[in-house]
Amino acid sequence: MPRTRIATRRDFLTRGLGLVGIGSTLPNFLVHSCLAGQQTQGSGHRVLVIVEMSGGNDGPSALVPYSMDGYHRLRKITRITEQQVIRLNDEVGLNPNLRPFKELHDQGKFAAVPGVGYPNPNYSHEQAMYIWHSGDPTKRLDIYDAGGGGGAGGGGRADAVGWIGRYADTAFQSEADAQPTIAVGATGSRFWLMDARDRPCLNIDNPAAFGFRHGQTDALYQAVNAVDAAKQNSIADLEYITHTVMQANATSARIQEAAERAKANSANYPGSHLGNSLRTVGALIAGGLSTRVFFVRQGGYDTHSGQRGHHDNLMADLSNSIAAFHRDMTAQGNADRALVMTFSEFGRTVAENNSQGTDHGSATPMFLVGNGVKAGVHGHHPSYEHFNPQGHFIPSNDFRSVYAAILKKWLGTEPDPILGGAFEPLDCIA
Repeated sequence: MPRTRIATRRDFLTRGLGLVGIGSTLPNFLVHSCLAGQQTQGSGHRVLVIVEMSGGNDGPSALVPYSMDGYHRLRKITRITEQQVIRLNDEVGLNPNLRPFKELHDQGKFAAVPGVGYPNPNYSHEQAMYIWHSGDPTKRLDIYDAGGGGGAGGGGRADAVGWIGRYADTAFQSEADAQPTIAVGATGSRFWLMDARDRPCLNIDNPAAFGFRHGQTDALYQAVNAVDAAKQNSIADLEYITHTVMQANATSARIQEAAERAKANSANYPGSHLGNSLRTVGALIAGGLSTRVFFVRQGGYDTHSGQRGHHDNLMADLSNSIAAFHRDMTAQGNADRALVMTFSEFGRTVAENNSQGTDHGSATPMFLVGNGVKAGVHGHHPSYEHFNPQGHFIPSNDFRSVYAAILKKWLGTEPDPILGGAFEPLDCIA
């Protein structure tokens, strides 16, 4: 393993914690007793759980525009018939495998936002995902010189700061012990949205094995000792870094405890990657962590061919996993505190292709689940008669309006500085 030079507090926060994985060790000088009695914050705060539908979700196969003639004309193999669709209103309905969402809708706990996108969409997986994660189609917000290496998301832009990262930096400036963001089961994938200047995101792949050991022999020891040797660092920097690492160490103990609780969970989560990730999130919430935002992902949405059966299976996994999480929150007495938000980097083309699938497109729906949503469909599905010359939908909702609603109405933070402008919050949160 090559040695990584970490010379400043920013280097440590943006790159150093990324070196600490399962079974990593801590050098002697960082072992400090000041956090031995660390306590988590009170459990009354609200929690956001973000589910990434990675690959590009085909909107019309999830939130079905069954009333539009163009849908039936341009979709033959991938089409969901009027007899199959689960109707939400006179315009759109749900994929038949999203029945758990319909049950939540009828209880006032599910909202759909159709046609979400932004002007001049990008159709590259990496670039489009970066835009959604940063909350910034202009790619101009919070770019800083982070040096070499990858971001916390495991590659891509090293200089990225995500919209959740900006929230964490803004809302937790005075709370030294807070761990506001955690990604679960996302190892190997990018999650720029959690990247921050001062509030590094913990990435937990296997919570039962997550943790730090006290030792002196690995690359992390050498890297962090570079901080000690660097003359430009102050004692305050070293104390801050010590505090940060030991905070993560104390948090890891609670994560391991949560992993044990998750084994006994009776909420009947699916055994899928998404189901297991949400099971872990549920256990972490039950454990009283101070975390405000969790990130999980579900892959497999790049359906260029043979889409129908595969996408239907993804819909079943998505709805069953999120419904299980909501049952878990209800059983814990935490249902009023937890909100789930889904997103995908882009939608698919208006028409299906000749391989019984769809290609990269633009607008796609977002789903919100929790006691705090305003149930129903917020807005209209993009037109099947008026779309751009490339065969892509024209978005009917800007994703920054959804982000603004979550920041302002759910997380209690002023959205304008985080989103780099004023965007009217969508009226989707109670």
